[in-house]
Amino acid sequence: MGIGNCASSLLQGLRYYGEDDSRIGLWHRQLGGYSVSDMEVVAAFDVDSKKIGLDLADAAFTIPNVAQKHFELKPFGVKVQKGLLEDNFPSKLKSVIHAESAMADEVISTLKNERVDVMVNLISSGLDHSSKAYAKAAVDARSSFVNATPSTVASDSRFQASFRVSRLVLAGDDLMSQFGGTAFHRGILDFIHSRGMRVVRSYQLDVGGGTETLNTLDEDIRALKRSMKTSSIVVEIPYEIDTVAGTTDYVDYMGNNRTSYFWIEGGGFLGSEARIDVYLRTSDGPNAGNVLFDVIRAIKFSEEKGEYGVIQEICNYGFKKSANPVKLHQAYESFGSKYLLNTN
Repeated sequence: MGIGNCASSLLQGLRYYGEDDSRIGLWHRQLGGYSVSDMEVVAAFDVDSKKIGLDLADAAFTIPNVAQKHFELKPFGVKVQKGLLEDNFPSKLKSVIHAESAMADEVISTLKNERVDVMVNLISSGLDHSSKAYAKAAVDARSSFVNATPSTVASDSRFQASFRVSRLVLAGDDLMSQFGGTAFHRGILDFIHSRGMRVVRSYQLDVGGGTETLNTLDEDIRALKRSMKTSSIVVEIPYEIDTVAGTTDYVDYMGNNRTSYFWIEGGGFLGSEARIDVYLRTSDGPNAGNVLFDVIRAIKFSEEKGEYGVIQEICNYGFKKSANPVKLHQAYESFGSKYLLNTN
């Protein structure tokens, strides 16, 4: 759901590593007994009129998508269908997207016909009612659900119960990139604390291109994203600190790239100070690929083991907001011991 920049990179990764998973860049070749080649896209939805009706191979590179095109994609044989839109379309996106939507019954019918195992929600931030409508459709179609958006789905007790009773897995909320600003910020703070220093204050400022960053300029969406990022970061420190993290501006010619600026102050022996200024430059789409690969395969493995509802090992590993957050390294250790099965 949502054929934007993250979906574009994900689709390229499916083909690239599906052909040869020894290629550089793939984090986990095997996870839960599954390879990348075991995953297949069977249905796709979007509300952008320019993408509806196109094969995924073409929709992946259709404007306003700006994710880098690493190679030509052969047709998937899957055409983009009209998706759900239960919200007023964000004002910042109206200038680049003409929206068309479908009825829930149409989406559910497709999901059932294609026997979808896992739905991946990659629609724009701020479309809360649409994300929840997709989650409801997943239950009706008996599909597990990944909520990569900051909308409250996996952290909603009603959805948790609904997926558990339906013997489905629910994962979310707000995808955390493999090496994006949040993960990097958390890692630095944990390292400082582990070395006996005391973190005093920090902030993270992001500037990027692409429609997701453009959409984040909406004040309500910006505030939500900032709250989620900040809440995720402070998990690393067992005491209160002053910290702020969030998107500050959109620069169209940056494309799918993002620059994150970090400023961190810590105190040490005899009150000595340590200050850190760091620039991190990344690409949003590829940064999401490995985490989505892992989450999707972990969900399938959990289903086979008879685990349903919200699974904390998956949520803490792949998302900024979870019911019982833990430190980043603890999340990885728990996830790895359960799903990596002593493989690479």
